[in-house]
Amino acid sequence: MLPRPPRIFEADDILSGRVSLDGYPFGLIYLVIAYSSYYADTPIHPSDLPRVDVLLSAAELLETRGWQIAGVDSGGKLICLRRPQ
Repeated sequence: MLPRPPRIFEADDILSGRVSLDGYPFGLIYLVIAYSSYYADTPIHPSDLPRVDVLLSAAELLETRGWQIAGVDSGGKLICLRRPQ
């Protein structure tokens, strides 16, 4: 049996094309600035703003491919997206 695909993706991987969600089997994902920021319980620092821009740009790119933003965490490090079935 094959392992389940991940549900957490880094924004840079989406923007660079290293990860494509075309044909992705699930309808809900998390998009994060970086895995480390997802697991760290720290607020966004002003120096993180360029990375937040990368996160939002990746979300906008996925929106052009049929994904919709379902929620954003209050710290701005994570966006939940869904693809309507």
